[in-house]
Amino acid sequence: MTFDSPSGTFYTLGVQQSFRFPTVYKYQSQLQHQQIGLAQKEQLITQNDAKFKVKLIYQSIQAAEAMRQQIAAQDSVYEQIRQAAKRQFEVGTIDKLVLTFAETQAAEVHNALAEAIQQVVINKIQLRLLMQGDNEKEQNQQGVNRQIEQDFQVQPLTNLPLANLPSNDLAQNPLIQATEQAALISQKAINVEKANALPGFMVGYYNQGARESNLGLRLRAGVSIPLWVGQYKSRIAAAQTGHEIAKQRTEAQKLMLSTDLQAAQGDLVRYRNSLNYFQATALHQADELIGTARRLFEGGQTDYIGFLRTTNDAFNIKLRYLETLRYYHQTVLTINYLTGNL
Repeated sequence: MTFDSPSGTFYTLGVQQSFRFPTVYKYQSQLQHQQIGLAQKEQLITQNDAKFKVKLIYQSIQAAEAMRQQIAAQDSVYEQIRQAAKRQFEVGTIDKLVLTFAETQAAEVHNALAEAIQQVVINKIQLRLLMQGDNEKEQNQQGVNRQIEQDFQVQPLTNLPLANLPSNDLAQNPLIQATEQAALISQKAINVEKANALPGFMVGYYNQGARESNLGLRLRAGVSIPLWVGQYKSRIAAAQTGHEIAKQRTEAQKLMLSTDLQAAQGDLVRYRNSLNYFQATALHQADELIGTARRLFEGGQTDYIGFLRTTNDAFNIKLRYLETLRYYHQTVLTINYLTGNL
């Protein structure tokens, strides 16, 4: 709005509005739309990361609980052996070396059980804190521990169907989508800068004549021609450089995630082969070792040391199986995370 005195005898009001070339508004609208899309994709990144962390910790709880149950079974057997060895030592049936070996083995397993129990509690605390809000995280830690013991139930770690090698498609990965969206935004920015170099327009109402001048003679229109072309060229060049950087960042992100995916796929094959071995052969052999060692020990055909060494090897097979099963679960989860299929 203007307010001036064209003749020096009175004041007049005027209105003037400048407009850019229409394509400027078109490309600005497209740019803003793509920026909204980037914000949405960045939100998907946060959601994908949160899902991965929660599921990973939950799987850790399942694995820790499975290990605890397995070690508890071994601890029960070894405690019985320790007590039997102590009684036989007291009556002079076995010597001090055998008793010490039995007590040492039982103590090691009992300590492993205590560690496994604590690991379950720690993982549950981590999951609960991850799923709580900021205000809830400020509650007393001791109260959290009691609550966990009372109401936190976990499904057992199950045997997943042995998956085939997944595809290398990373198109659904939110991080890839976000970097591609950023590259698209940089392209839209180039269009905006090019459009800014186009002429602009101006229309208005501005009375420079007498009060009785015809209304049609009070209107004005004009075209603004950019004179300093260099500044527009520099801004366009800067936008183009930004676009090239965004494309390179996208390709680098794809390469990094593709490398991670290939590594995870290799681990999947390795763990799948190990699980096939455990499920087809090793677990059955471990049960046979434990059963045979027990029969020979009860029949007096083997001593405490032989029984403990044999059963320890068998129980270690079972623990290695659970460890491999845990890694297999985590690898499947990692692949789903990388491919955006959580």
